[in-house]
Amino acid sequence: MNVRRTMPLCLLLAFAIAHASEPLERKPGQSYYFSFDPYVEYVAGDLPIVLTSPHGGRLKPDTIRNRTKGVTDMDVNTQELARAVLDALHALSGRHAHLVASHLHRSKLDPNREIVEAAQGDPMAERAWREFHDTVRLAIDSAVARHGFAFLIDLHGHAHPIPRLELGYALSTRQLNVPDAEFDRSGVIAVSTLRDLHARRGGSAAALLRGPRSLGALFAARGLRAIPSPAEPQPEGHPYFNGGYIVRRHAAAPDTPKVDGLQIECPRAGVRDTAEARARFANITAEVLAVFLQENHDFRLDAKK
Repeated sequence: MNVRRTMPLCLLLAFAIAHASEPLERKPGQSYYFSFDPYVEYVAGDLPIVLTSPHGGRLKPDTIRNRTKGVTDMDVNTQELARAVLDALHALSGRHAHLVASHLHRSKLDPNREIVEAAQGDPMAERAWREFHDTVRLAIDSAVARHGFAFLIDLHGHAHPIPRLELGYALSTRQLNVPDAEFDRSGVIAVSTLRDLHARRGGSAAALLRGPRSLGALFAARGLRAIPSPAEPQPEGHPYFNGGYIVRRHAAAPDTPKVDGLQIECPRAGVRDTAEARARFANITAEVLAVFLQENHDFRLDAKK
């Protein structure tokens, strides 16, 4: 079901009613829009990886009121970064990750907030917010049905003084700023975005988040500074984005079984600023996921089919 903006509303409604009870065949790699206004794009996938891009949109329709509270600046080039990751994963595996992207500018909608702050009472923004999160759920359900698990990556951009990847697992600076033994005793991994993975595999929660085989370690080994990681295990007093509404709702919540993931906040210079930088980040991310998913889910990402 690839709904085009040019389709008359009456035909759109008739199409939706006629096909409401039919299963939709979604081709991996194909973009879909499920409403008349193309504010939320879904790229169907056949990998267990679900990418979200909530802050890279550029559309500013006059029919949606401007948000007056909260952050309204876009994360520059993050949608392009997400598409670069899609391409790198396809090049490595021959298959496609899922992508859910908001095309609305953040001044109109912020899908990474709960609906009150996200849409600030505008009906069309509220509809787009629901569509975004329903589509994330659709992508996750598809991944779980096919592979038995889903791995969610929410991509963002930051302008903090330290140019490093900030890996957000829905754990606060206070929760992370403790020694490994205390972190393990605290049990906070049970409310993190890796809760299901840790419950299944056990072992040290600190090692999973910042040990030698953690995502942060794998990124750092390939030249991308990251926190948490063995070299930078704790935010200490520095700015750090720990994971927002999207990963907390779709990966960290108790009603999200078989789903893990994280929020990745990317610096601009050397990661988002040029096509070459985005391609480098994307290729490294694909390599990192290949290692992490094989070691933790016994899933071969680089096995082309």
